[in-house]
Amino acid sequence: MLAAALGAAGAVQADVLTFEQPIDSPVLIDSTETVFGNFWIDTFTGANDGAGLAGLVIDGSDNGLCSLNCPINNSTNYLSILDDSYFYFGLNSGADMRVKSLQASFIGNGQTAFGSPAGVLVITGYSATGTLLATANQVALAAPNAAGQFNFATYDLGAFADTAVNFVRVLGYACDITGSCSRATGLSNFAVDNITTLEATVPEPTSIALFGLAAAGLLAARRRRAA
Repeated sequence: MLAAALGAAGAVQADVLTFEQPIDSPVLIDSTETVFGNFWIDTFTGANDGAGLAGLVIDGSDNGLCSLNCPINNSTNYLSILDDSYFYFGLNSGADMRVKSLQASFIGNGQTAFGSPAGVLVITGYSATGTLLATANQVALAAPNAAGQFNFATYDLGAFADTAVNFVRVLGYACDITGSCSRATGLSNFAVDNITTLEATVPEPTSIALFGLAAAGLLAARRRRAA
């Protein structure tokens, strides 16, 4: 029983936000909540979009819905955020989580040249009451390859995963060839997929110490019985 308890204490449940679940429309507009599996997302438009369009859920197997320079190496559904828009996400249960990694790519919009990086994601985590808890290191999105095509890459969020958060905001910046990055030009477009989260509840040091004391007590009792 002790081994089972220790094993359970060390286990951390993972969940992944994908965009495979069927939804009413692939078009995501301003201030709209959409549910994908165990997660919700809220999309909001940037200052340059007057039509209310914040993003699209794109089928990467044909990219037919994407008229821009979208990433080519994802054959599943993914979320595209357009025109300086951004999104929030969290668990439907309302529980806290730790966000470990995500896949992301920049999306080109007719520029003749792109900087390196082509764009930057800023990822911030909040408490249930909206208090800022953590900011990830900025995620630099790669420039297109020699053929002018963008590709998804996997980004580990490092120390960001050490902080339990209730919901997360993801917004992007577009960078020009001088290295200047902005999100006020309507060119900040990015794609995300497979956001990996971990459960927020992990053993505290005190709990681990108590397990150790319990193990020592059982061993001592066995020695006494053997004697």
